[in-house]
Amino acid sequence: MFGFRKLKALFNPAAATPFERALRALETGEHESAMALLDDLLESPELSRRDRAILANKRGIALVRLARRDEALEAFRTCLELVPRYAPAMTNLGNLLFEEGHLDEAITYYEAAVRSDDRHAAAHRNLAIAYRAAGRIGDAVREFRRAVRLED
Repeated sequence: MFGFRKLKALFNPAAATPFERALRALETGEHESAMALLDDLLESPELSRRDRAILANKRGIALVRLARRDEALEAFRTCLELVPRYAPAMTNLGNLLFEEGHLDEAITYYEAAVRSDDRHAAAHRNLAIAYRAAGRIGDAVREFRRAVRLED
């Protein structure tokens, strides 16, 4: 669901902040542009650790979409160095590990993301998929149900 600010940024690019422009670039497939905007934002010395983690996570997403997986892993790990319990970065790391066939490691990251933020629907959904792949059907059903409740 789009908030008013996000909709305004999509329809009025001149009024958008650099972060909103970076998000729009990610949403529209302009990943190189998103990277450039995020890199510029990351150079700002007054950013908090949490803001840096958010930007590094978005940068990691852009890198995944550019098929630069090793760099994406590094970006997500940077997030976790800045904010060790940042659920989106843990979920994204889990996704990369899952896609590479490292099921147990992916589950470890998804479970950590859920422990860190029990309201992070993507972590529950991806944990359910990983549990199913591991043959843990009961756990998978529980996590799918939780994800659906959170997404509604």
